[in-house]
Amino acid sequence: MRIIAFSDSHGKYDRIEKLIQRTKDSCGLYLFAGDNLRDADGLEISYPGIKLIKVPGNCDFSATEPPIAVVEECGKKIILTHGHLHRAKYGLDDLKRLAKQNEADIVVYGHTHVRAVDYCDGVYYINPGSLALPKDGLPPSYAIIDILPAGILATVADY
Repeated sequence: MRIIAFSDSHGKYDRIEKLIQRTKDSCGLYLFAGDNLRDADGLEISYPGIKLIKVPGNCDFSATEPPIAVVEECGKKIILTHGHLHRAKYGLDDLKRLAKQNEADIVVYGHTHVRAVDYCDGVYYINPGSLALPKDGLPPSYAIIDILPAGILATVADY
C-alpha cells in the first residue's frame, strides 16, 4: 500500500490539489499532519473518493479534531500528529515516547517545515516537510510511505 503524507500547507490548496492529481491512482491513503485544516477539508469536497486522515496543527486555532490520529494499515500502526504538542522542533524524544506508548511502527509529524526520515528502535519517524514554506533551503516536499510484504519504505520527495 502506498501512503502519501503532507503537512504545513498554510493555505496553498493548489499545491495539495496538484499532489492529489499526480498521486491519486497509486495512493491508498493520504495523511495530513496539520496547519491549515481548511485545505484538507477542501480535498474531501473535491475528491470524495480518497481516503484522508487529518490532524490539526498549531495554526488551526478553531479546530475541534483530536491532535493525534492512530491508524492501522497493512498490519502497521501509524500515529499522525502535527508535532507541536510533542516538542518536535527540539528532537524526537517526545515522539519516541508517544510511539512506545502506542506500539507504533510509524510516526508522521510536521510543524518543523523540515523534511526528515529517521529510523530508531524499529520505528520510522517521518516529517514530510512543508508544501508551502520549507525551512531547510530545499523545495516544498511530501512523503511517500510504501508498506510492502518485505517491510516499510519511506522517502521524502520534492513537490
